[in-house]
Amino acid sequence: MARKPRTFISTFRKLLLLALVLTVLVVGGLFWFGRAGQQQPRREVGEEEARQTRQGTTLIGEDFDYTFTEREKPIFRIRGESVRADAKGVVYLNEVGVTINDKQGRPYHVESRRASFHRETNEGLLQGSVFLRGPEGLELRTARLDLKRKGQLLVAPREPVEIRYGGKYIVTSSRLEVDLPQDMYLLQGGVRVRTVPGAPGEPASLRSQRLVYERPQRWLRVEGDSELRKGSDWLKARRITAKLTPDEAGINFVRAFWGVTGQTRARMAAPAGGGAQPTVVSFSGKDLAAVLEPEGKEIRRMDLDAENKGKAVIESTGGGLTRTMRASRFEGLLAQGVLTSAQALGGVEIREVARGRREEGTREAEGKRAEAAFRPDGQLASVDLIGDVTYKDPQVTANGTRGSLDLEAGRGEFMGNPVTMTSERGRVRAPRVVYNTDTQIVQARGGVRATLERVSETALAGTPLGDGEGPVMVESQEAFWKAEPSSFIFRGDVRAWRGENLLLAPELRGDRTAETLVATGGVKTRWIPASDVDLGAEPKPAAKPKAGSTQTSRAPIEVTASEMTYRQGTGVLIYTGNVRVNQEA
Repeated sequence: MARKPRTFISTFRKLLLLALVLTVLVVGGLFWFGRAGQQQPRREVGEEEARQTRQGTTLIGEDFDYTFTEREKPIFRIRGESVRADAKGVVYLNEVGVTINDKQGRPYHVESRRASFHRETNEGLLQGSVFLRGPEGLELRTARLDLKRKGQLLVAPREPVEIRYGGKYIVTSSRLEVDLPQDMYLLQGGVRVRTVPGAPGEPASLRSQRLVYERPQRWLRVEGDSELRKGSDWLKARRITAKLTPDEAGINFVRAFWGVTGQTRARMAAPAGGGAQPTVVSFSGKDLAAVLEPEGKEIRRMDLDAENKGKAVIESTGGGLTRTMRASRFEGLLAQGVLTSAQALGGVEIREVARGRREEGTREAEGKRAEAAFRPDGQLASVDLIGDVTYKDPQVTANGTRGSLDLEAGRGEFMGNPVTMTSERGRVRAPRVVYNTDTQIVQARGGVRATLERVSETALAGTPLGDGEGPVMVESQEAFWKAEPSSFIFRGDVRAWRGENLLLAPELRGDRTAETLVATGGVKTRWIPASDVDLGAEPKPAAKPKAGSTQTSRAPIEVTASEMTYRQGTGVLIYTGNVRVNQEA
């Protein structure tokens, strides 16, 4: 079975653990050497040694190289130019090197120009070009390494501190602390963790001012202008906290605080026609929380909160489209590292911009809350809006209580009591309205009330409904309305009127391109003519009424028929099928 690749957290955690093991062994080795120094036979004190004794130290050995074995197996070796001790039990070494083999025979090595160690307190320091080396390519370089609190605290107080591991990772900081009893590790001051250039896999890096790992609780904290990068993905925040898995090989939970921003690029290509560039998902907010799968490899849930009275943002860009969601809070679900769905709460704003396609304009929507779905490449695909819904594009504006936007299909469905959809050509009210942004067709159902403006630009022009002032009002059970080219269909108990002119029919259809208006299914009209009409004669100029005459010059004309047709080219209304005409007086 192929070996699973190491995760970034796993290797970094092991790096810290090896540093801890190395520290413990060095402390033990120096203590052992101190004991051995006490067991050295007392020699004659020469002039140089007497001078050192007067200075408070005693020379124990020069150019020494000691190896300690157990059952003929080397376990500890120490060498150096000189070793001295004072009356307080402090051992001083110059150009010292220590090599320790663990139970598996793996060597741990430390060296420095100077070292001192107190045999009673187990405290000391390594100073001057301190270098530690352990198994699996572990290396630590620093100017000074202190052992404090009776050997329980390891401190590298001076920059630079550099740690390398496995030929893959480089860690640098100004200060390093390892608290042995608390099992806690601290890197502070210009902390940077990065992969070695050319190492296998995606390059990864971490920057911050402070990094703390509390191993008993498995909490990793990164503080101070923190930035985490992997490949083209990145996350920035003032503070990032992670809970590691029990085996410390992955992460169970991540939380980022204050000034959270980030960006991810889809691993999966966009759908056909969506463009060659992968979708980029950007996000920002105050507080980001992520829950990972039990193995700690992939995020399965994400929560993003905004600043007070502000908005958190999720924005997906790809295929020439930028779709942005803004809300007080997002609760999202992910699969294979890609956001698949999200709930948006606390006032939601949706915006779509088609870059390079100005004729399509911008689509916007608002609601109290929303449920969003995303494509496999991370692009926002659809949104269900709930509460005080508003939709806008260059052609129409819609208002309702609920709305569903299929951004991929260019389709919006709105519900309300009623929904109101408005454009330059008029207004439609109905309990349910469906709108297609590509075809600009509005479909309304459930009891429609329409107001038609700019009547002269519709198929009603030239008819009695086209005369007069004000809009044409239409009521029906169902309606289809297209803005360009202008056309409409009203079905079910159609009632259209303008002023005193009225049309009743089961269906009314108008087509501006074909210049026709057709009413079918049993038509009744009531027109107010512009002048007296002799229904049995050819039209002729109207005569002026005589003085004192009671003749009505504009008596209403009522017509019933199976069908009515008007063609603008002829300017004639044609009634067919059981036609009945009646004019008062």
